[in-house]
Amino acid sequence: MTHFEQFYADVPAEQRERLAAFRQTHPAQRITLDGIPWEYIACGSGTSMILWLVGGLRVADAAYRSIPLMEDQFRIIAPTYPLLRSMNALCDGLAALLDSQGVERAHILSGSFGGMVAQAFVRRHPSRVDRVVLSTTTVLDAQAVERYRQQAAMIAAAPPELALESSKAYFVQMIAPPDDERAFWTAYVDELFSERLNKDDLLSTVACMLDFAEHVPLAPDDLVNWPGRMLIIESDDDATFDADARARLRALYPAARVHTFAAGGHSPATTQRDAFFALVRQFFSEM
Repeated sequence: MTHFEQFYADVPAEQRERLAAFRQTHPAQRITLDGIPWEYIACGSGTSMILWLVGGLRVADAAYRSIPLMEDQFRIIAPTYPLLRSMNALCDGLAALLDSQGVERAHILSGSFGGMVAQAFVRRHPSRVDRVVLSTTTVLDAQAVERYRQQAAMIAAAPPELALESSKAYFVQMIAPPDDERAFWTAYVDELFSERLNKDDLLSTVACMLDFAEHVPLAPDDLVNWPGRMLIIESDDDATFDADARARLRALYPAARVHTFAAGGHSPATTQRDAFFALVRQFFSEM
């Protein structure tokens, strides 16, 4: 039995085979940019490009169910985040990745941690961005910053095995998948933190979040000269970013369109997939 079969032994065959097929048809590509190794998925067709920024799971194929819903109409580049500790470095790497694909300007589809990356990117490279979807993300207040500082200290002090095992339960709880997908996401996260990510990846995510909070200036008039459009997608029961966190994001972008899912949880792209991507497709396509 392969490692893949071991991790997904208790997952319904259709779900297991869908992931295996996606990995076969969407293999990771590799490139070195300014000395930093990057992995990414490039696929799709059309005249517009989506830069697809996943959340704290960090890897491009975390969007394996979602990318096929958009690739018939859009070109897509979905990066796996490398081990960087600053938002500027991450954003500059993403710009270089777009350059490598011959893309001057792209839409951004982002969620959670990816939404923080997107907010930093549109400020650092505004001419590279057409439209932005910020899904279930936030800007961090002082209380959140302190919480993430404590989290970083705990991860740094923990043995690698303990840090990774704790992360498995944390991320399954955060995704809060529908009952019929819980076995899959439990297996996926188990594989991810057993085979593909390590403690340094966890520290990289938290370091970039803290850097975003402490070194990326944010104000409601930051993007007044940016000609693009923004859509904020939130859920009324997001347990990761509460009502105050969601309100901070909306206040920062007064010109943004806002769509609120009822009972979508932290990942409406998973829990209400069809409605979520119909909304995104319409936003990226409208004149």
